[in-house]
Amino acid sequence: MNMVKVGPAGGSGGTIWDEKGRDQVAGIVVTYNEYAVHALQFLFYENGNLVLSNKHGDHRCENFRAVLFDYSSEFITSISGCFRTSYDFTKLKCISFGTNKGSYGPFGSTATSNVDTDFNFQLGNHRLFGGFHGSKTEYGVESIGIYVKPIMKDPQVKDEKDLLPPTYEDQLESSWT
Repeated sequence: MNMVKVGPAGGSGGTIWDEKGRDQVAGIVVTYNEYAVHALQFLFYENGNLVLSNKHGDHRCENFRAVLFDYSSEFITSISGCFRTSYDFTKLKCISFGTNKGSYGPFGSTATSNVDTDFNFQLGNHRLFGGFHGSKTEYGVESIGIYVKPIMKDPQVKDEKDLLPPTYEDQLESSWT
């Protein structure tokens, strides 16, 4: 399935990680401190099993939070946060996740400054989320982005022309058959 790759927000170096097509998120594990997010790890539902992704970030763990969704009725609708570039590296400073049932976070630093760069991925109340991607360095999560699934036509929704009243020609044609 073709998907739209959004982002990543954040830095442009580091080691790339990719979770494309892993859209059935059952939970998210966040490690962080009062300054930044150190790592993200995702719990996916695949082929009837819960599967934990690789850890994306560094190995520090001052604070740990496991967010479990009410799978399968809860799904991601937004991801937001901010990055800070200092010296020669960029790091995810804070992150929040929104779902159709609530919000989780912010994790990391909530203090803002004029050197922070905000990001905000809004999917709306639709099941458009198609996976995560980003990069990591020895300092933690450097960038994050998402994949968005294309909107598929719902077979229950009629074409626009089917919703219009019939024309005079259509009425004449149907009276002859």
